[in-house]
Amino acid sequence: MRHLRRSSLDVRFEMTPLIDVIFLLLIYFIFVLVVMVRADILDVRLPTLSAGTPAERGVAITIALNQDGRLFVNGEETPRDGVAARVRELRAESPGAKLFVAADEGGRTGDVLALIDLLAADGLGEFQLLGTPGAKGEPRP
Repeated sequence: MRHLRRSSLDVRFEMTPLIDVIFLLLIYFIFVLVVMVRADILDVRLPTLSAGTPAERGVAITIALNQDGRLFVNGEETPRDGVAARVRELRAESPGAKLFVAADEGGRTGDVLALIDLLAADGLGEFQLLGTPGAKGEPRP
């Protein structure tokens, strides 16, 4: 009796490359979330700004002023007189950190000016205001 040789091999489904790709995607998305400047997680409605420039990626310290006039430094509620000290602590931990100020569009202008005055008085006058991007030349309400 004659034995026939098989010319084709059994089909195999390799899981190792698939798992590698899934882990690489997971690592990528985790890295992207860590690097992003996230102001939208705060309870602050940012105004639309058409003349601004996009924020640069990097370590950020965010001071948020909500509609009620409460202040948050990196998401933690901070009393008005402790804002400068908290920013200095965070800058000591991350010397190259940029300072961002996010103010609610429905808040009082006086609260924003008082915060800017407080920062300038403590030598923290170099900061950027956050807003949502708008189209250039878009009419303002």
